[in-house]
Amino acid sequence: MYRIRARYEKRGRVKYLGHLEMIKVFERAFRRSGVSLKYTEGFNPHPKMSFALPSSVGFSSTGEYIDLEVTETVEMNKFIFDMNETLPEGLRIINGGYVEAKAKSLMSIVDYSEFQIDFLMQKEMVGRLENLLSSEFILVMKKTKSGKMLEKNLKDDVHKFEIIKDEGNRITLKVVLRAGSRGNLNPLFLLKGLGDKLGEEIDLNEVNVLRIDIFASTDDGPLSFEKTISEVAMQ
Repeated sequence: MYRIRARYEKRGRVKYLGHLEMIKVFERAFRRSGVSLKYTEGFNPHPKMSFALPSSVGFSSTGEYIDLEVTETVEMNKFIFDMNETLPEGLRIINGGYVEAKAKSLMSIVDYSEFQIDFLMQKEMVGRLENLLSSEFILVMKKTKSGKMLEKNLKDDVHKFEIIKDEGNRITLKVVLRAGSRGNLNPLFLLKGLGDKLGEEIDLNEVNVLRIDIFASTDDGPLSFEKTISEVAMQ
């Protein structure tokens, strides 16, 4: 058994597909492209595949990842070409390779997500926004799953940030945020918190979010999942 790890993007209308719908899309694409899928056992077998923290519905992304177990090796360029011929418009495999068959699951190693957030804000607020993001504390109230309201410091989950574009009232913010089971900061929650602290109501309906990539933590800093793949098949 071999495990393929592929990076893919979702743009356009497919960004509104939910996770269960995305699973079905990939199942059909794998079957049609002739990949030698490995299936679970039991009365209702399904392909052995897993995703790495799928981005929220409505977010575009160039940093989605899927692991797929196969029974025999495939030529990776052919795999990518065949999949892209089969996937619907807006979904495209960017890169692919192999990881060890018994490597840790994608979800278990997610620590950070990088986003590009495009939103409307008064131009004169940009300096205050940068100062706020540079501060040690951005305290907001957040409701827990049990319904309690607790104070949260958003900066605990902001690894780094950069204002990369400032044109008129359109701001583009690039941020690396904590993600995964050890903590997860949604970029829209961050944006709302920033707006509340600045006294600036940000229209979330006018926000465009692009997830750029996902990272695991290492001693040398965040590591893109794309760096974990190999051209060599490993069992």
